[in-house]
Amino acid sequence: MPMSFIFAGAMALSMMQNADEAVAQAMQTDREFAAYAAENGIAEGFRLYAADDARLIQPNIDDIVGSDAIYSSREGATGLLHWEPRGGYAGEAGDFAITYGDWSYHPDGDHASAPVATGNYVSAWRLGSEGWQYVLDTGVTNSREQPAAEE
Repeated sequence: MPMSFIFAGAMALSMMQNADEAVAQAMQTDREFAAYAAENGIAEGFRLYAADDARLIQPNIDDIVGSDAIYSSREGATGLLHWEPRGGYAGEAGDFAITYGDWSYHPDGDHASAPVATGNYVSAWRLGSEGWQYVLDTGVTNSREQPAAEE
């Protein structure tokens, strides 16, 4: 077997391991982010885990850019915004990852209560000297099911 083929195979395996490890790390950071926000408040959580150039994309408003602007946009938010990643993807270099999952909002702060809103989210993460930080976050709200029309 040619040496270049063995080297290419070893490099591909190494890149897959880097990507798999990056997904696992980003998902763990995403869980820690959710736990921190639950304990310390939504605004504090979104500021602490944001990169300086982070961007929130939301419907019907301009993007919110930068950790301080993100904090200001969430300041005063009460209740519990709970989320859990379901999966992710990562680049071969292992320094960029995407997580996605489900979220729910509980205005009384109790995860056991019925949420008033639920949805899905996607977060993009970059690994830097500060560890994993999100650089982009966006989500959608599930529509409320309408009761079936009576005939």
